[in-house]
Amino acid sequence: MNPHDDVEAYVLGALDAADVRAFESHAATCAQCRDAIASYAGVLAALRRLPLAAPPAMPRVRRMPLAWRIGAGIAAAIALAIGLAAAFAANRGDEDARAIAEMLGSHARMVALAGPAAHGSALVDAGGRRTAFVVSGLPDPPRGRGYQVWVRGKTVRSPGMLHRLRDGLEVLVVSGDAIEGAKRIGITEEQAGGSPMRTGPLEAGATLAD
Repeated sequence: MNPHDDVEAYVLGALDAADVRAFESHAATCAQCRDAIASYAGVLAALRRLPLAAPPAMPRVRRMPLAWRIGAGIAAAIALAIGLAAAFAANRGDEDARAIAEMLGSHARMVALAGPAAHGSALVDAGGRRTAFVVSGLPDPPRGRGYQVWVRGKTVRSPGMLHRLRDGLEVLVVSGDAIEGAKRIGITEEQAGGSPMRTGPLEAGATLAD
């Protein structure tokens, strides 16, 4: 494993004791990693200003490809802690970013989303009044294309299209509990404005336990 890949997990405290010692030993002689750690100071300061509550246990996710499951816990922590704090700090004028920051303080229910390159979460606030989808790592879509969210329960429905914040995070906030009764959540690349049915490959998603 490349020790440079452990910077974010180290900053968030997501490494176990043995990995912490190994990383700190490496960082003592690696200016690149020390500089990367220092670069998170502003993000962590923003995170501490958020009224974060301890998240509930994530629903069990199954039947996801093995490559998607590796590191899912760390990916979810990074997407929520770094991505959402950055959205709040860097996009204060964005209505969805403000809504997401508020949801984090409302004991939001969280479902981890993962894909070959992307990761993130679906969040539902405590009262089921709003649902947010937050994804990082999605590539820039081609002109005239975007990313659409799909929820499969008894039927397949789409809450809408993600939109990109200035820091590259893709988000969507909608009214109500958009994942109630969901068995699968998926995000695909579709035509701008939305498609009536899924046509693109799955970029990120989750299969929820029954």
